[in-house]
Amino acid sequence: MGDAQWWQHAVGYQIYPQSFLDTNNDGIGDLAGIQQQIDYLKTLRVDFVWVSSFYPSGDVDNGYDVMKYRGVAPQFGTLADFDRLVAALHAADIKIVIDLALNHTSSDHPWFKAALADPTSTYHDYYIWQPTTLDVAPNNWESVFGGSAWTYHAASQAAYLHTFARKQPDLNWENPAVRREMSDIIQWWADRGVDGFRLDGVTHLKKQADFADVAAPRTDYYRDFTGVTTYLADLKPVLQRNHLFTIGEAGGIDMPTAQRWLDPDTGFFDLLLEFDHVHYWENAEPKLPIAALRQNLTRWQLALADKGWNALFIENHDLPRAVSYYGNPVDYRRRSAKALGLWYLLMKGTPFIYQGQELGLPNARFDSIDDYRDLDSRLYYRSQRAKGVSESKILEQLAAKSRDNARTPFPWNDEPNGGFSEHQPWIQPTQVVERINVERESHDPYSVFTFYRQLIQLKKTVPTLQKGRYELIDTKDDQLYVYRRTYNGDNWLIVVNMSNEAATTQEFDLNPSEMIVTNMRVDAASDETQIQPWEARLYHLRKLE
Repeated sequence: MGDAQWWQHAVGYQIYPQSFLDTNNDGIGDLAGIQQQIDYLKTLRVDFVWVSSFYPSGDVDNGYDVMKYRGVAPQFGTLADFDRLVAALHAADIKIVIDLALNHTSSDHPWFKAALADPTSTYHDYYIWQPTTLDVAPNNWESVFGGSAWTYHAASQAAYLHTFARKQPDLNWENPAVRREMSDIIQWWADRGVDGFRLDGVTHLKKQADFADVAAPRTDYYRDFTGVTTYLADLKPVLQRNHLFTIGEAGGIDMPTAQRWLDPDTGFFDLLLEFDHVHYWENAEPKLPIAALRQNLTRWQLALADKGWNALFIENHDLPRAVSYYGNPVDYRRRSAKALGLWYLLMKGTPFIYQGQELGLPNARFDSIDDYRDLDSRLYYRSQRAKGVSESKILEQLAAKSRDNARTPFPWNDEPNGGFSEHQPWIQPTQVVERINVERESHDPYSVFTFYRQLIQLKKTVPTLQKGRYELIDTKDDQLYVYRRTYNGDNWLIVVNMSNEAATTQEFDLNPSEMIVTNMRVDAASDETQIQPWEARLYHLRKLE
């Protein structure tokens, strides 16, 4: 592969900066903390880091309500700190990808302040307005966070649209000036040495032009993916001329659009983060529907086999911890965390690891709504209480689903606050830092961390596990996920029991073969015809004739 496709044989690591490492002991992680732990990233063998939003913001949605696109929020450091971080990462041969929120700004952004101050100003058309009165919403559109997606402004005699929080007004991408502003911002960061962008919320940009009521008020008004193409085309020149690695956050995207957007000649992105496979945790089912998961992921693997490249992930800052929603954090935490790693990381595509995933961190389990910082979680709590749902029931739901589960401080050691900070952190640490932390995991040959390092090494050194064809072996059960990777006659088999009960391997042939990796201790491994709960195996089979 040429260097232009370096990301196809790379492993990424997402960093949530306020929770990674606090170097000035104010309780908030910072850019200097990332720089201080570059050796850790090297030890894990990652090739690029995606640093979540660190811009100055109104802090309504944890940095995704941007007040200034060309800057660093003071709690994270300075632009000089950012420049030093870029230089240090590049010296370690690690690339850096940063977030860019495209759909909205903060209501405290100078553009929006100017729009409010003067309805005739140029900046008023940077946002989306509809004439109305105080008591009448323009239509039935709803915010993702609940309630109307419109807020009335008396001086304008109109309401502005906010797909998310009231203090996150949507940008008007129909306005070419907005697209030019975003292109200029991308160029400014490219000049500072960033290697790529994760473009946030790209499937939200095109709004229904007639502003009519819709059948599904929280989603239907921004489902025009064809309309987004015009906007992305205006960004493409600045992305191409700077050779920027481009990741699109594309929740709800359909397959034909994904194929078009990922086309190496005519598309806009190198990778898309789609969320089909990470919505199963939202259901009330007591167990993960493995058969549906197999079908879903296989559909994406086959659809992008020749028309793009898959982004592989099971955690990020907007999801609960994978071992808690896919695995079994109580009875098989370590084993299921390893099984999940082997299952997803060895598929065809570029793997992303979210900080703490490589340790097998479970959900946070906060005891009170006061412990939550996530706007979405707090709004959900208030709305459910208003409906008469008991506090204990809501807290049980948030313990499983809240985004704050993945935003707790990263545990470096078993010291107070996990070595993250000597100050009270901005959010409580997960309650397991004394037994799950980097210091313990990195010295344990059977740890989740050690297992991840082994998987990453295999992914990087075995051509078949990089670019080989994916083939599902459908076991027609709701326990096993089995697939093959093949390349030039080389044949590897991944077998994972994603359930709490033993399963049989009688549906597929394991002979002749050599088991290369298992998440079980050798003396505890089961025989070839039975696979234990959350057992995972990687086989190297003989070459196909």
